[in-house]
Amino acid sequence: MVPGIGVEALGDGMIMRGVRDDKDISTFAAFHGSGSNKVYGRMSSEWCRVWRMTCENLMRHHPEVLRDEFVIVEDERTGEIVSTTCLLPWHCQYEGVSLDAAMLEEVGTRPEYRHRGFIRAQMDRFHRNVADRRFDFSIIWGIPYFYRQYGYTYALDMQTADTIPAWEIPDAGKSEKSPYRIRDAVEDDAGVLAQLYQRSRSSLQLYDIRSLDYWQFLLKWMKYPARLIIDTRTGESVGYFCVEKLEEKEGIKVYESAIFDNDAGMFVLRHLKSEFGNEIQVGWPQTGELVRLARSLGSTSLPVYQWLLRVPDVEGLIRKIAPALERRIEISVFNGMTRDLCVNLYKKAFMLRFRHGKLENVDAADFVDSSIGAEGGDINIPPDAFIRLVFGYRKIDQLLDAWPDITVKPESRYIVEVLFPLMKSYFVMPWQYYGPVDL
Repeated sequence: MVPGIGVEALGDGMIMRGVRDDKDISTFAAFHGSGSNKVYGRMSSEWCRVWRMTCENLMRHHPEVLRDEFVIVEDERTGEIVSTTCLLPWHCQYEGVSLDAAMLEEVGTRPEYRHRGFIRAQMDRFHRNVADRRFDFSIIWGIPYFYRQYGYTYALDMQTADTIPAWEIPDAGKSEKSPYRIRDAVEDDAGVLAQLYQRSRSSLQLYDIRSLDYWQFLLKWMKYPARLIIDTRTGESVGYFCVEKLEEKEGIKVYESAIFDNDAGMFVLRHLKSEFGNEIQVGWPQTGELVRLARSLGSTSLPVYQWLLRVPDVEGLIRKIAPALERRIEISVFNGMTRDLCVNLYKKAFMLRFRHGKLENVDAADFVDSSIGAEGGDINIPPDAFIRLVFGYRKIDQLLDAWPDITVKPESRYIVEVLFPLMKSYFVMPWQYYGPVDL
């Protein structure tokens, strides 16, 4: 339990607290795995069972979650749960620097208890947990617009894919025999999958990390549907992929893959064509071999949705990614640079103090006047636009259309571009239950 956060009274007989014991776990899971409370509208019994098992396994078997961070709002008069949230810890790689992320999930309120501030109270608690545990940022797979009111901004691609009609995938020649076969991964494959996953992310500068323990959790408890690609000539696992059926039309989506060979990629696409036919969607990152292969065959990109990010301590994040900033300086014309750079977020500002190419400190600055005729900072940028810049999602020129109030001093523009370039990034972050539901 995070010190200082226990049971909180919300008034009118309502309290907010963390999950305490096995009974709470079962009650929390039943809240999300029941169609009767209409938290998610009208859902199938299969969908409800999936969410019940997701909640149960997260709280009982996830290698890092804290039960107290599965939060419930309870009506003390009836003992019923009426609203919930939870925090799922993740680890990420930012150009060689490890960052810790807190994912907000299991957000839901029974319809008859909505518009009473229960989600806002839980969001405040969530953000206190994030600050107390010193997560570098929080991340949400959110419904449109809603989380902007809590300081979140869209900043990274998520669940994006290319689509290709199955008929555009050429069949193998009559005399062509593939040396590959496919089998479902089992728990003992966790080590191989961890290695293949890490290798598949080598072309990215920002991605989510998965430990061996987490791979074991995914395979054993969440029944993660990874399929290994086996080279029959050597018996080695040379890649993997995960698929799900499309919900609203006939077809299949490869939402994750680690493939490093064109022939293996073509084998997978042909396999999916023969097994499912119709439309095949290939999930990003765009640097992935399967995406590149699909594009060579004529795939097109689908509309992009984005993760929502919130950084509680921007100055602290800049300090933490200092090694990445210093490497960018080192390989640029600014190698060995000594200068101060003022980053003005309008409501607050801070100074990046570089000495001989090293970021010596990040100091809070007094209010920096950026009005007409004032000197302003080296860069003046709204906070949500700055998050996109720091995470390498967009360059300054690409941000100006939505944020015309971004200004950069001409003499500082190049150094800002060097410090905050576009980054190749992608987060997948699987955490749900994928297995059978007839249990």
